[in-house]
Amino acid sequence: MLGFIFPSILILLRICFDNLSVIAFFCFSFFNQVIYFLHFACFQMLNIFFLLVRINVNVEGTTNAGVHWYDGINRANFLLANADKVDMDEGELAAIKGEALFLRAFFHLLLVSNWGDVPLMLEPISSADQTVAPRIAAREVYEQILADMKQAEAMVKTIAEIGHGGRVSKSAVRGMLARVCLYMAGEPINDSSKYNEARDWAKKVIDPAPEDGFQHDLNPSYQQVFMNMCQDRYDIKESIWEVEFYGNSADAFQENGRVGSNNGIAYSGEDETYGYSYGFIQVTGRLWHLYDDAASLLSSDERREWAIAPYRITGTPAVEIPFTTTQIYERTSGKWRRELELVTPKNKNAGPINFPLLRFSDVLLMFAEADNMVNQEPSDEAVEAVNRVRRRAYGKYLPHESVRMVQVLNGGTGYTSAPTVTITGGGGTGAAGKAFVNANGTVTRVKIIEEGSNYTSTPIIALTGGGGSGAEAIALLSTRQTSNADLTNDQTATQESFQELIEDERARELCFETLRKHDLIRWGKFMINMKRIENDFINGDFPVPRASSSTAYGVLGFQNASPRDMLWPFSPREMALNRGLTPQNPGW
Repeated sequence: MLGFIFPSILILLRICFDNLSVIAFFCFSFFNQVIYFLHFACFQMLNIFFLLVRINVNVEGTTNAGVHWYDGINRANFLLANADKVDMDEGELAAIKGEALFLRAFFHLLLVSNWGDVPLMLEPISSADQTVAPRIAAREVYEQILADMKQAEAMVKTIAEIGHGGRVSKSAVRGMLARVCLYMAGEPINDSSKYNEARDWAKKVIDPAPEDGFQHDLNPSYQQVFMNMCQDRYDIKESIWEVEFYGNSADAFQENGRVGSNNGIAYSGEDETYGYSYGFIQVTGRLWHLYDDAASLLSSDERREWAIAPYRITGTPAVEIPFTTTQIYERTSGKWRRELELVTPKNKNAGPINFPLLRFSDVLLMFAEADNMVNQEPSDEAVEAVNRVRRRAYGKYLPHESVRMVQVLNGGTGYTSAPTVTITGGGGTGAAGKAFVNANGTVTRVKIIEEGSNYTSTPIIALTGGGGSGAEAIALLSTRQTSNADLTNDQTATQESFQELIEDERARELCFETLRKHDLIRWGKFMINMKRIENDFINGDFPVPRASSSTAYGVLGFQNASPRDMLWPFSPREMALNRGLTPQNPGW
């Protein structure tokens, strides 16, 4: 597998010329591939369906991902081998070496979690004659990952010193160490002693040492977390580490990504305000029903209407059309919305939206899971960690009630342009909306632009102007003061009930963030969930409905899944180039 073990001459020259002035060249070109290939080769059971009609051993996506990740490892190895030749501030040099160590470990993590036994590369490749790199047992690779990350944790800067989530910080290393330990504690490694370490590393993020000079916390608004990523705004309290993308491919800087383009709300029109999105990732009925109020347009769990698109977009100029409560499988991921991008013009296949690799809510849930496994029952501290995530989800950290959605009761007739939306009464202020009119002169949707605050009753929605008449709409308020976010006694009664709750909570909180497949694998529930969703598509499983005829094709990815899909295959070409890759992964 030459691409897996030997870097190109371009990479070697780049390392020589770049020397050690900046660590960033390690990440950017690779992380674009990381996200692209994780989205397109790592289908997320339970959360999403994506048409994978059988992965073929010649699939370029998985092969190219491995090549890029090993290139990243080799660059890190070159830096580490030559770092001490540079005359520079010792503290800065140590931080750079720490970042390189961490990135080497992180890329190995991506490899071992997707291929199992893989070559472990700890020295730079210096000769084209080095064509054989044997597969090393996954446990040994994981132990090296832990060693590298632990060493890096003492070397890198705090997130307060860095000031943004695009660089590797102590918080990022600690959070990733918790993730690595959970991977090792579960299947297929099954080293239950690692739950202790996972808990301890997560705890260091939650309660950092005073010298770190920073306290992580949840953003009060779930949707704001992703709005920030769409608009290049950093929130290092919540978003600890994220992939940075830049620009629209209109200049010499080609560090853009396809977040929002591949996994946004589908739109194929030419309205520059929205930007093109393939909308490749659609939801399952099971994910929808994990949230409260499945029969309602609005859930008291405020994550749902942001994580899952509540509308579709069509036409030029764009018109938003709301989904009904029965249109579940038709919905796409809604977390990264290209209409929020600030860079113009919007390129069909290139954009600046960042992607999260580690969020504070994930750390809280990892801590709760590991603590539950260590204590063999839910502790007060673990329950509180989950409740923090849930309280944010139900808007408990936001001020009073706001207008979250408008339901159009009557679209009216004769509108030649969008009527003006006026929101009055209800005891609150600040809510504002925008109407959409289709080609038939009917109001299709009123989008809330500003939710406002302090509403105590339902305000009046007035639609005036636009050349038509008869349109009527009603405001739907949040239920922050009356909803119950905290876990029930039944959910925290036993270790098993609490673990089940955490598994569902991770789906609700972290859907579409490329974590679910590996969660299911380590819990030993990969095939169970794949076949459960296959049945959902075909027959339904009350209250989860079966898929509509227009989305029934989505069953193929789940129908064709087998245990072999827990690992990716090595391509025949790469196995021929690197004889050390034998044997092929089971089933391939």
